[in-house]
Amino acid sequence: MNPRLQTVLSHPLHQFLGVVDIHSNDRQGEICVTVTDQLINPAGLFHGGVVYVLSDVCAYAGLLSLLSDNEEAVTHDLHVSVLRPAMLGDEVVFRSEVVKRGRQLCFLNVTATVDDKIIATARVTKSIISQPNEAPEPLPE
Repeated sequence: MNPRLQTVLSHPLHQFLGVVDIHSNDRQGEICVTVTDQLINPAGLFHGGVVYVLSDVCAYAGLLSLLSDNEEAVTHDLHVSVLRPAMLGDEVVFRSEVVKRGRQLCFLNVTATVDDKIIATARVTKSIISQPNEAPEPLPE
């Protein structure tokens, strides 16, 4: 697995949300999670905030397949529409696709499904930032 993708997978928030596998290949990303007790809202349904976060992470995974070693991306804008609920125990599959990548911005679509039925869609804009090739100076103690 790509070390940058492994870093995303290992992030404590993503681990808490149940992300156990993440893919990035040819302008596309994919994440699968199972709706657990920690991911439901007071109504007993998949929490909309979790849909938001995982849509953003999945978009990043798709873009990661296009980023050079000295590029990074941050979220510029994100719009999520929840179309139907997911229930406790459902497996939710998030898939992203790069629509257009420019020099400074990238536009992506994300679809979340349960049993091949769309439960949410997202439009994500990422800002692409260049990183210096050298390691940053350590902070003073």
